Amino acid sequence: MGKLSLKHVVGAALIFVLSACVTTNEVTGRSQFITIPASEDTSLGLEAMAEVKKTAPVLESGPMVDRVRRIGKRIAAISDNPNLPWDFVVIDEPVLNAWALPGGKVAVYAKMVNSLTDDAELAAVLGHEIAHAVLRHGAEQLSRAQMQSLIIVGVGAAVGAATKDDEKAQLAVGLGSLAAQGFVALPHSRSMELEADDIGTRYMAKAGYDPRAAVRLWEHMKTLKDAGGPPTFLSTHPSDDKRIDRLQAQMPYYLSVYKKR
Repeated sequence: MGKLSLKHVVGAALIFVLSACVTTNEVTGRSQFITIPASEDTSLGLEAMAEVKKTAPVLESGPMVDRVRRIGKRIAAISDNPNLPWDFVVIDEPVLNAWALPGGKVAVYAKMVNSLTDDAELAAVLGHEIAHAVLRHGAEQLSRAQMQSLIIVGVGAAVGAATKDDEKAQLAVGLGSLAAQGFVALPHSRSMELEADDIGTRYMAKAGYDPRAAVRLWEHMKTLKDAGGPPTFLSTHPSDDKRIDRLQAQMPYYLSVYKKR
């Protein structure tokens, strides 16, 4: 098989894989590239959470744990996927963060809980993480990372074969990784954060928590962050001001959901 026809075959195969893995999210209507079947989300989340519990100081009981579980389960019950095996844990570390794994596994750090002023602000945090799980953002990020790695390695191999120069091949892989991180991975991650803000605020409002607390949350986070953080362009999270502006623009809708509950 000649070089030109081989490239065509490889290209056609890549297009087939990409098209086969693009689905439309039923909640947002956005197209997503996901190679992982939804049926595997639960096992992935269980495995990852099991690893977390081996090394992190996860609280098993107490008022803080009860509070997080109560609010989390209330929001999850009205989400677009209430039947996920939801699990809400508190990690006893001085970290201002929370995260979600595939399959409905949500963790919030004790410092985050202690930094919030009321249940509504905690509902904004948990609603955001529940939205990540429902929208399958973890599976989407993993799928994109896998595909980017395959493409980058393929480009490096092609450069090496064409130039017979290992250094040029390594440079191509390095530049490809930098481009993928700076112009694909990070911007897409920021868009998913904004998407989770929107859906998560809808969820908290539907569950009976005042959605205006979502704005208070990010105003509060601004005061807690150390000065000199990374600019939005180099961050996986949008700026607090951008989040606040978008939430305020949508607040009439969130309040209508809150009042209809």
